[in-house]
Amino acid sequence: MRAGSDKTFGVFRSDFCKKVQFARSICVKVHIYRQGSITQLMKTYLSPLGFDTSHIISLIVRCGIERGDRICLIRPEFGKDARADRAIDAVREMSQKISGDISVDVLRVDNRNIETMILALLDEIRKSTPPFHPDGSLIVNLSGGPREVLVALTTATLILAPHIHQCAIFSDIERETAIYKPPRLPFSIDERALQILADVAAHNPTSISEIARRLQISESTASRVCAKLASKELVHVQQQKQSRVVTLQFSGKIMLKTGEMPPGNSGEPRPSSPMSLQR
Repeated sequence: MRAGSDKTFGVFRSDFCKKVQFARSICVKVHIYRQGSITQLMKTYLSPLGFDTSHIISLIVRCGIERGDRICLIRPEFGKDARADRAIDAVREMSQKISGDISVDVLRVDNRNIETMILALLDEIRKSTPPFHPDGSLIVNLSGGPREVLVALTTATLILAPHIHQCAIFSDIERETAIYKPPRLPFSIDERALQILADVAAHNPTSISEIARRLQISESTASRVCAKLASKELVHVQQQKQSRVVTLQFSGKIMLKTGEMPPGNSGEPRPSSPMSLQR
């Protein structure tokens, strides 16, 4: 062991213990504040996590937490980080001191692919909010954690803004949490186009004639709608020999996740699971 390494470890251990002690004191404050004030909605806190828990603790103090609520911490699937593991333990310890009925999950996302991360986070947002979770209220923390995870979460938040109750940003300078409503993007498609997009997703890639046959519509209608979808870069249409092949694009996958159709309706595939969820 190099000279001075014991001192370095001692400083780190002291700093980490102070954070744990601070978290414990916060738990007492939150418990007193929320006691006897149980609401009908189940809150889910969705937050990236690095090695610093300050942004999560600040958010919980600001918004409150109670039994039945859930904390979902987002971590990269690839790359070990012992400090982050200790931070997860600290959040779990904090939640248990408030109530044993608060769940803390760790969502592992594929940090090697930004598109996969965004789609995984869209799935998490959808399953935590109506209509998939009728009593769910989601608070998204856009602070902390690895940068690539934060970018993916911010993108997913903007896409599904109508599903999200509140967003939070923790200031590293002021050491305070600001709460805001995420902006809603106006882009949408009609029911017929959404139905065809869902059919393409369920049979990707497919042909226009096959779409028409499955949905019992004319080929001219299927062709016209697919052309509109292609103009918005939701699908790609390519002539192959005697047929036109339609392939779902990344933006099309996102559009399907912004619709209100429950999984399985109109040919939409159930949300995939490109991540692991740990308890």
